[in-house]
Amino acid sequence: MEIIHLNEENLESWQNRSRRNVIALGFFDGVHKGHQKVIGTAAEAAEKAGAALDVMSFFPHPKTVLSNGKKQVEYLMPLEEKARILEGMGVDRLYIVKFTKAFASLAPEDYVAEYLSKFDTIHAVAGYDFSYGFRGEGTIDRLYADSGFRITTSKVEKVEHTGEKISSTRIRTAILDGKVSELYQMLGRRYRTCAECSDGHLSLKDYYMLPQDGIYDVIIDNGVSRYRTQIYVDSAQQRITFTKHCLMDHINQQEIAITWERRVASHSFYQLVAQ
Repeated sequence: MEIIHLNEENLESWQNRSRRNVIALGFFDGVHKGHQKVIGTAAEAAEKAGAALDVMSFFPHPKTVLSNGKKQVEYLMPLEEKARILEGMGVDRLYIVKFTKAFASLAPEDYVAEYLSKFDTIHAVAGYDFSYGFRGEGTIDRLYADSGFRITTSKVEKVEHTGEKISSTRIRTAILDGKVSELYQMLGRRYRTCAECSDGHLSLKDYYMLPQDGIYDVIIDNGVSRYRTQIYVDSAQQRITFTKHCLMDHINQQEIAITWERRVASHSFYQLVAQ
């Protein structure tokens, strides 16, 4: 899969290297089941049309840019993790548009012309709540008209779990509440983060979220072996430690992946046991 970072300087160059494609549009933080339905719908359309399957995302988050940095978004995953999952879904190209105020101020018709029509997009797929252009005036319902009736569209309705919409915001809330066991039903996989291990402490890499304080059952993967163990989270100190230190000799000074399975005890319970 190609990963292409688009900005004003290289936009024309990539327009000239375009090829016939069906594109899925969205921020796709977490690539949850709602996102997967959008991308799956695009994949079906691409296969039917004999076109490439592309995804167009954005970075940084629009809320951060439009608030002049006053609103900071906690990301569920960094771009490289998002790319890894999208590649596994068969995406041919991932476009990451540098989100700026200038980009946000584009008229909806100009966004479609510059980022879709000139990229030889034949069909676009997005969720029902996706918006584009100045003040988010563009929606998937009007994209066909904004393209001069050249780009057809598919709108994906909301995907629910327990009667509520699956969203990146809902997933962030579940993580902050320590409800990592509930994430599988919304993500279609366990929540996974990457961390660096040093002297028995784990430090999450940037753009991952740390769950609420407590003890968690996890799987540690160092790329060679997988270990089931428990770790203790102290979110106030942004520290993760092993409840047992038997793994330190195996993974110390390494980058590892943590798959979060369930929270088994609260912060206060851990403190009581440790005393």
